[in-house]
Amino acid sequence: MIHDGPPELPDASPLLTELRPEDFPTYFAERDGRLFHSHGCSPYPLPVDTPEQRRLNVQHIVVNRLIGANYVGPVSDILAPEVGRQKIALDLCTGTGRWVMDMGREFPHVHFRGLDIVPIATRYPLPNVRFEVHDANTPSRWGDKTVELVHARSVSMAIRDYPAMLQEIGRILRPGGLFISCEWGRYPSFYPSLNLSATGHAPRACRFFEALKNALRTCRGIEPVAARVPDMIFRSGFFTSITTQRFYMPIGPWHADEAFRRLGRAFRAAHVRYADSVKPILLESGLPEDEVAELISGYIHELKTTRNLVSVYHTVYAIRM
Repeated sequence: MIHDGPPELPDASPLLTELRPEDFPTYFAERDGRLFHSHGCSPYPLPVDTPEQRRLNVQHIVVNRLIGANYVGPVSDILAPEVGRQKIALDLCTGTGRWVMDMGREFPHVHFRGLDIVPIATRYPLPNVRFEVHDANTPSRWGDKTVELVHARSVSMAIRDYPAMLQEIGRILRPGGLFISCEWGRYPSFYPSLNLSATGHAPRACRFFEALKNALRTCRGIEPVAARVPDMIFRSGFFTSITTQRFYMPIGPWHADEAFRRLGRAFRAAHVRYADSVKPILLESGLPEDEVAELISGYIHELKTTRNLVSVYHTVYAIRM
């Protein structure tokens, strides 16, 4: 672990080695026709193959349209050019790297680094973008108080100990730096103004997500954190100005706005793909195959037939003290 501040060129770290083409297959393992990571210590349960990458890319587009930007919080101020300082931003669990690439275009003077356990991001990044293989459950190579921004979007399935991750983020962020957390709630919901109960109006979706919660807890030690992140940030002792917001994304083409109808249709297709992606962890939990098939088919049926269903997108940003 580095604690002496970053070198003038961060990517010159002796802890980094460049992957060769022959190295890439060693990061993957095929099971039941799907491609997974081969990292023995990471709890991440979803595939990392082309169908899952497409789902993540759809999700990226949906989020951008939903919140109206690639980020929440005072990112432009934090990343503004400053004489004598090379600003650095990290994206944890970067996945396909779409967020990092978009941000690299928006802030060409900032060094962006996308970190993930598998090398599935583009091999042709922008000049100010690099990707590194790194498990966010472990200490990073970055020195104390050397980074301006840490972005953690949809990382909850890859993190066993979120408070421990926050301690590491608190270590590497500069005073005045920014942490952003964005997580989809793993539960069915409706617009709050409708006052509809999920258990009453989407019971099969509720059973699906309850089974998934139990499987993640039993097989990977993963707990739902979306609604608890603000409190964990507060308890870390590193942050101030903790600001939360929830966004509600329609599932399916039922919204009055045409743009949201198109997004909702694509987002529903992503949910159907998600149901297939979590099938292996449901089976791993010990559920019989026919029960898993019934859980998934029931969930998909409600996705296609229940109006006003939404996914809740929990966002938090906080300033490093």
